[in-house]
Amino acid sequence: MIKRRSKYFRLFIAVLAVLCLAVCAGCGVAGTIHTDTPAATPTDAPAEAPTEAPTATPEPTATPAPTAAPTPTPTETPAPQSTAAPTATPTPAPTAAPTATPTPAPTAAPTPSLKPTATPAPTATPEPTEPPPAIDPARIDFDAALRRDVLKYFTNAVNCTVSEAVDPEAGRVVRIATGAMNNTSNLTPSVFFKYKEFCDAVGVTRASLAEKPFVVLKVKVENLNLPIASLLGATRTTDTETLRKELFARIPDGGGWQYICFDFSSVSNADTLTMFRLITEQLAVQKDETLYLSELRFCTAAEAAEYITPDVYPEGERSADDYRLSVLQFNIQTENGNHSPFRIRAAMYRKLVDELMPDVVGMEEVTVNWLKWLDALVFNDSYAGVGEARTPGGEANSIYYRKDKFELVDSGTFWLSDTPDVPGSYLENCNYPRICTWVILRDKVTGTEFAHMNTHLDHNGKNDSTTGNNIRKDQMRVIIKFAQRFGDLPLFLTGDLNNRRTTSGGNLYALYKLITGESSFKDENGVRYRMTLADSRLNAASTVPEDRIATMTANYDESGTSYNPAKEPIDYVFYNPANTAPLTYDTFLIKERGHEISDHLPVYATFRID
Repeated sequence: MIKRRSKYFRLFIAVLAVLCLAVCAGCGVAGTIHTDTPAATPTDAPAEAPTEAPTATPEPTATPAPTAAPTPTPTETPAPQSTAAPTATPTPAPTAAPTATPTPAPTAAPTPSLKPTATPAPTATPEPTEPPPAIDPARIDFDAALRRDVLKYFTNAVNCTVSEAVDPEAGRVVRIATGAMNNTSNLTPSVFFKYKEFCDAVGVTRASLAEKPFVVLKVKVENLNLPIASLLGATRTTDTETLRKELFARIPDGGGWQYICFDFSSVSNADTLTMFRLITEQLAVQKDETLYLSELRFCTAAEAAEYITPDVYPEGERSADDYRLSVLQFNIQTENGNHSPFRIRAAMYRKLVDELMPDVVGMEEVTVNWLKWLDALVFNDSYAGVGEARTPGGEANSIYYRKDKFELVDSGTFWLSDTPDVPGSYLENCNYPRICTWVILRDKVTGTEFAHMNTHLDHNGKNDSTTGNNIRKDQMRVIIKFAQRFGDLPLFLTGDLNNRRTTSGGNLYALYKLITGESSFKDENGVRYRMTLADSRLNAASTVPEDRIATMTANYDESGTSYNPAKEPIDYVFYNPANTAPLTYDTFLIKERGHEISDHLPVYATFRID
């Protein structure tokens, strides 16, 4: 009885031990457990038990399972089912040794989520930044230059803003915008480009203006009031800016990207220039006027010619048997006169010249400022001009002619005084020195030659004053004596004579008689002189009615005291009736935006030279 009880007791103890081991394994009790046999692998049969169980090698500490999870931690592997008898080796317990250092818990573990945590997307490795393109100092491509922060070298912007823009054709470009500037003064939009500082910053040597004096800009415009820009070369000293010669360029019509050119070949010491001031000659027109810059080039004359399209008129067919010539006379008035901005007036002049395309033009009151505008804007590449100022920096009586049609044979300027060859000389009682400019031109196709004289007589005294009449009469005598050198050539005399044709009593003025040959005179040596010219207004087919023949704008102002459109003109186009026939005669009263083109009307006449 006792033996049977011992037998059953030992069996009970063995089963109980096995159950305890199984429970411990399922609960994940930490510790080192020695088994009779090593754990079987899924592919191997159970191995025989060694005489002494080896000490388990600790594995890396598993991350503790979240306490809220009711299931085993994902890193635990369930024990495989054993194929052995009840005495077979049980599934080994976790291998963490008692001496293993547990993984320290996070400092502040967040409350675990029951939802799977999304794996964050990997951060893309940035590609290596491509270095900015190299800068050619003789051809600055602003698409490349803007990657080098070129905008900071555009400084001192006045009446405009400078920014970067992107053009579908040119890429990055410089944008200069007026922002609907409401200003009719002469403070036009302008900005400095510090060319030398930019070149120094990018590590290139600036181009030599001595070797490449033609500065070419690739531009595009939007809503530009006046199609003209100017460029000044400047040099910086310690803390001041000294401006050099200002150059003008007309922006061609047609839109899109176009080139404009500034010729610095006549600028002394051009290589000392370190910056340029770009000016867009604008006035307020209540809209945004914008100039875009894509390229800046420094060129030789031949290189510049590859980019610039000549702005010229068609020459037209000419025949010596039926030779036609058009003449425009115009006192343009100084830029400060008439209370009208001369920039607006210049645009009106250009429209007039574009419409008429005259062969020769006589102009009075051409100041230094006007001369730049006439050369750059009013007259295109078809024209050339001649004429010397009556005093240094003073007014000129310029003559412009179609250089594409005519060859300049000779030209000059003389002073209306007893010493015509002495610059600045004048007759007694004159307000200013007065001059006459002249040219002899030859047609390049037909060989036809003619002479043109242009003058502006003194305005001292009213028409009926003895002093004023005598001064103008003596000045005309100087012109008549000089004109003898032209012989039988077709001759045109244009000008503002400050003298009407007839007196208040209806008699011809002595001045008018001298011009038309109704009177003559002798000089101090007894030599007689006579000029026989005719008045185109009286002999051509005219579109001007007799009650609107005045050539002063004040005579058309109905609110003014000078209103008298029937008053006789003081601006004339005379011709030689011996070899020239007048065809048409016209005048133009031109206003725009409340501004008059001048205090004089332009006079336009056409002729046939026999």
